[in-house]
Amino acid sequence: MDISSVAGSSLLYRSEQTQQAISTTMMKQAADNQNQVANMLAQNAQQAPQPTSKSSGGFSFSTYA
Repeated sequence: MDISSVAGSSLLYRSEQTQQAISTTMMKQAADNQNQVANMLAQNAQQAPQPTSKSSGGFSFSTYA
């Protein structure tokens, strides 16, 4: 192998490593975003009005969303 092919291979390898690092970072950010959405949904579910029973023994469910 001559110097230029070794250098080219090295640059290609380095470029692939950079691309993998970027892809990994993007996947981590996407996972963090999904986690934030899941936490917000869980908080909203806890704050939603709960159904209350009527004195007649039946149940009334809120349609508030």
